[in-house]
Amino acid sequence: MSVVWTLEERCRRCYTCIRECPAKAIRVVKGQAQVMEERCLACGHCVRVCSQGAKAVKNGVETTLAFIKSEEAVVAMLAPSFPAAFPDLDTGKIIAALRACGFKYVVEVAFGADLINREYYRLVNTKKNANGEDLDLPLITSACPAIYGFIERYVPELCNHLAPVVSPMIAMGRVVRQLYGAVKVVFIGPCVAKKVEMADPEVADAVDEVLTYQELHEIWDRLQVNPAEEAPSSFDPPHAYLGHLYPVSGGLLRSAGLPFDIMNNEVIVTEGKQRVLDLLESLKNGAVKAHLVDVLFCEGCINGPIMESPVNHFTRKQKVVAYTDALRAKTNYAEWKKAILQFQDVAIRRRYHASPIVSAEPSEQEIIAILQQIKKYSASDELNCGACGYETCRAYAKAVFQGYAEEEMCLPYLIEELQRTQSHLQKSLHELAETQEQLIQHEKLASIGQLAAGVAHEVNNPLGSIMLYAHLLLQQLKNDDQKSKDLHFIMDEAKRCQKIVAGLLNFARQGNLNLRKHDPRDLFDKMLAMISNQPLFQNIEVQLRYDQDLPAIEVDGDQIFQVFLNIAVNAAEAMPQGGTLTIVGRYDAQRQTVRFAFEDTGVGIPAENINRLYTPFFTTKQIGKGTGLGLAIAYGIIKMHRGNITVQSEVNRGTIFSIELPVQSAATMAQFDIQSAS
Repeated sequence: MSVVWTLEERCRRCYTCIRECPAKAIRVVKGQAQVMEERCLACGHCVRVCSQGAKAVKNGVETTLAFIKSEEAVVAMLAPSFPAAFPDLDTGKIIAALRACGFKYVVEVAFGADLINREYYRLVNTKKNANGEDLDLPLITSACPAIYGFIERYVPELCNHLAPVVSPMIAMGRVVRQLYGAVKVVFIGPCVAKKVEMADPEVADAVDEVLTYQELHEIWDRLQVNPAEEAPSSFDPPHAYLGHLYPVSGGLLRSAGLPFDIMNNEVIVTEGKQRVLDLLESLKNGAVKAHLVDVLFCEGCINGPIMESPVNHFTRKQKVVAYTDALRAKTNYAEWKKAILQFQDVAIRRRYHASPIVSAEPSEQEIIAILQQIKKYSASDELNCGACGYETCRAYAKAVFQGYAEEEMCLPYLIEELQRTQSHLQKSLHELAETQEQLIQHEKLASIGQLAAGVAHEVNNPLGSIMLYAHLLLQQLKNDDQKSKDLHFIMDEAKRCQKIVAGLLNFARQGNLNLRKHDPRDLFDKMLAMISNQPLFQNIEVQLRYDQDLPAIEVDGDQIFQVFLNIAVNAAEAMPQGGTLTIVGRYDAQRQTVRFAFEDTGVGIPAENINRLYTPFFTTKQIGKGTGLGLAIAYGIIKMHRGNITVQSEVNRGTIFSIELPVQSAATMAQFDIQSAS
């Protein structure tokens, strides 16, 4: 089982863990971050940065409690970072609280650091291993198991450069077993990677369980132990000296008495994930030359991933240094030296084994293909924003190829897709609203059409009779007679009724189309010939503008002519003082449509009337000047041709009626599709 894993129900697609993982040991499957055990270093960076608490760590509490309940003695080994972990607790109370939990012995891991310091000093000064062979320089020193694991798997070229020395935890575990015999050994510190080191076959004999400081708090809570209430106690021997400095960057070199000078380029000390990665890459490529390199993935163990201390980095460092300084003043150097000699035979050397992680490498063409899938077609499209957790778009594409990442992880791509989807949705909603409006209009027109046919039939005969008898009476009267004027009024009103009835009949008949090819220019020439001598157009300048490639359109010529004429007349009536009517014809080859725009410079249409223009019998003209059927009929005719009619208007500025008609009718297009398929 992996030491670190993801709690899927808490994972929220933030990809922070991927960004922070130095080994890129996290893959995403269906949006969930999964830890790959074979790649994971258990460095704990993902645990520290996960704001959702979606990363879990193997817990050693139950095993430790089982040890305590058994008949065997249990030893607690406290990491040297403890002064920074418990800044408000006296050391003696921490030790006492551990004893209160049932630990028989409480010792300092810092003594293990003191013990291995002698070997570091010998290696650096002789530059030879235990067999007298020359060391591969630079010599890489570290107490961090995550560093060992990273180099073994991801920079195996540097494996022989690792100082062949165990960590303080392993050294102290072996000291404890030699001193106290058959005991259970539990290490307590801030590091997750120690849980992996504990099981390393090279050193698996030293420690039985690893607890983080967080887990120690859990044990105190479960056993109802309050450190602040405990009477102070002291560490069991052997006691440490300068090994307490190990949790601080450069502490290994200082406690081992090795050279550490900023002016000395032969020694490099650094900490922090990115700086360490950069340094190891430089060492691999030979870009940096040094004899000694000391590194830690965390910024010192005082900033370990499970460090719950409420104080900042600098205060933690001061706590460790102050504790070391105070203890050094009290230490009996002769007794300490005697203890070091007592355990000089404890095995403190180890080997490292290159175990490179091999992943399939994509070709340049495969990387380009993956980038194109997320709309990245050129270098300028590669934002390298890091939102996916990878430093560059190309690194992300490589991870997609290797099966570690998914296309949906690219945030800019997702935003663009969301905007595109939103745009399509808005367009679809707009089209749906238009379709609903058209359906409502069609229902109105259909109902009125049925009514119109009946009304026209029933009204025409009485109107004919009224006109006939009014005409006969008029012949019998003198022209200046008042009754003659009344009869003229009756005849005029009857004629107006006939016009309404004629409009109703036209409205009712528009479902029948006689489709033929017509040149739009011929229809406009016919319209101009009809209106040129009408008084209504006396002060109107008509301008025609056509595309040279304006094609013939398949329409019912008479009905489309009626629409054009109706809109032209409406435009002229909107310009009682004269003006300009501009008629524009444009061909859209991509959409296979022709668009006609009638633009006047008239009085315009108020906004509140725009949505009522195509309603039958709606008119703003004076009584006797219009029936309110012209635009309703025009709307019906255009829709029967599978076209669109729209209007834009501004009061006192003018109006533009736009008509869009397909070049070919729906029936012709369907026949063409059938022939093409066959």
